[in-house]
Amino acid sequence: MLILLLIGMLTMAFSARWTVQLGNYQVVDGEYCTENELGEKSIATEITDISWDSNLNVIRITLDIFPSWGGWRMYLDGKEISMEGGEGNPVIRPNAPVDEATGLFVGTLPWLSPLTEVDFPCCGTIQFDIPGEGLTNLYEFNLIDYGCNTTSTKECPHDPNIVNHYGDLIINGQETFIIENLTYFQHGNIYVNDEAKLIIRNSQLTMRHGDVPTVHIYTFVEPNALLEIENSTVRPDGGLVVMRAWGKVNITDSPTKIHLLEIYHNAQVKIINSELIFDIGGLVYVAGGDTRITNSTIGALGLMVPANVHLNVTGLESGVYFELWDVHDMIPEANYNLVLEKTYILKDDFTGELEHGPYERGWLFWLDPNAHVRISNSELRKVFIDVINDNVSFENLKVGAPSNLSYRDIELKNITMMGQWPFTVIDSNLTINNSDYLFILPIGQSTVSLINSHMCEFIPRDFFGTMVFENTLWTTAGEIIGGLPYHSMENNFTIRGSLKISPEVREALRWKDAQVTREYDIIVNDANNNPIEGALIKIDGKNARVIIWNGTTDNQGEASFNLTFADGNYTDALRLEAVKGNYSATMNVGFLSDTPIVLTMRYHTDLNGDGKINIQDLFTVAKAYGSHGPDIPNQGDPASEKWNAIADVNKDGWINIQDLFKVAKDYGKTV
Repeated sequence: MLILLLIGMLTMAFSARWTVQLGNYQVVDGEYCTENELGEKSIATEITDISWDSNLNVIRITLDIFPSWGGWRMYLDGKEISMEGGEGNPVIRPNAPVDEATGLFVGTLPWLSPLTEVDFPCCGTIQFDIPGEGLTNLYEFNLIDYGCNTTSTKECPHDPNIVNHYGDLIINGQETFIIENLTYFQHGNIYVNDEAKLIIRNSQLTMRHGDVPTVHIYTFVEPNALLEIENSTVRPDGGLVVMRAWGKVNITDSPTKIHLLEIYHNAQVKIINSELIFDIGGLVYVAGGDTRITNSTIGALGLMVPANVHLNVTGLESGVYFELWDVHDMIPEANYNLVLEKTYILKDDFTGELEHGPYERGWLFWLDPNAHVRISNSELRKVFIDVINDNVSFENLKVGAPSNLSYRDIELKNITMMGQWPFTVIDSNLTINNSDYLFILPIGQSTVSLINSHMCEFIPRDFFGTMVFENTLWTTAGEIIGGLPYHSMENNFTIRGSLKISPEVREALRWKDAQVTREYDIIVNDANNNPIEGALIKIDGKNARVIIWNGTTDNQGEASFNLTFADGNYTDALRLEAVKGNYSATMNVGFLSDTPIVLTMRYHTDLNGDGKINIQDLFTVAKAYGSHGPDIPNQGDPASEKWNAIADVNKDGWINIQDLFKVAKDYGKTV
């Protein structure tokens, strides 16, 4: 019986495609699938849009409805092409789990890799043949002017009214640069320097990252320079549009999607009959200069409260309309001018995942630590607290519920913070306990300790200190960036303690020219959660033949190690293995791993750790049969696509008959 089973498993493993019926389920290429009766559809699926995703460098295909998945055929320029072309060739798959999908991605493997090294045209026609439905509509597309970048040699016609500018747009001296009656794609930051002028008239300006590593894409208007936006839209395509003004900015009759407009000393800003509203932003932050906003709508208003200045306010709420309002009505000693006339600040009515976090609506304040502030009984989005050369602790800072904070001559009483609690920490020791939605900006030789708390945004700037976590969660966003004068020149710091990192941080984290050392604690247990003393632990480098650390657990089943990450390795997944006798445990570890790392040892042939060696363990080997690990046969070679280190029972880097027979030999054991 066992021999027949092995033959069957091997047959399946060597087959290019195999299917096994198990009651109401099918196993297809190792994946369980329910039967789906397609039935008759009264309306065939239609392609409604094809676009270029400049962040992923893939093509998005939008459908009016998404039918069942499987057995689709694709026709490109009238010729059928494979939808599973493999690595380096086009691969077409749903843009989300099938029950949530709204269309398809065109990318390549490993999924989802960009098309930049793939022969796929930027223009042509696409059509699908869907089982049970027939053909979709024939959709003609041309993405050549929208950033499409592949190795295809097909020539696509250009639209003269669409312009792509790659790299930073730098306007110097007394130059006047005019964007008029155009769809203009700017791939990088914009710098309006000296006495230069940038005029955007009757146009759509779309900002893309280009080589900019930050989530923000910037426009800088230096002193004596001018930016005019007239009857135009300004929007991002990935990232967030930020404008920093020290010079003149005029925005007229323009529904912009600017995330943040920062206004500094000597700036002169006029916004007339316009909108500054983005899905998660639209903040006008005023720290200096002379600003007047007339007959307009903004997403949020942020005010700087300078040193030695008094602010005493109560009862603030979002969603407020001002017929005529002067900042000196609120901050009499403000050293800048701001007037709102017939202007509306949007209500902070975010819901769901946007309800709390790094999003902009309503009121925000930046408080100098030497300001004299009393804010009470108010709903705010954020209040930025600067901690400079100090040693201070805070606790019980919540969002969506009343909280209090007292620091120096700053008193916040009965404040409902809706967004986050931001702290800029400069050469200081800061401890925060039992608090939610923290935004931490550490600078210099600071030490920041977060205990039983939640950090939703982390942006170190020229930081050389230590972050200490104790039972803390990191969600939403982070930037660890150096080499940018307008952001941060260098980061080289240490992270230690117990930290859980949510999946969206893995997607959103931005990194450049930085170095971070993480200290990891390991706990090794048996299946009954008892500590295992004397387990041998090692970490394989990216080159699997190199061990970068090894050690042994103590009598508490614990060990610790450090890893240093930089640009070249912060996304690496390193293999961590613990072995003692016939028991072992493995997992991948990297910069974004949760700590402490807990390994549960299992018997070496109990591949799923359920205490039994059975058909499931054999299936694990069969599914990966014939694959090999990294650096096989040559150093630097990648692992096979179906490689599974757990199925490599004898640890020789190959999954073959030897591994299958080791599991078969123990078949039926309870361990």
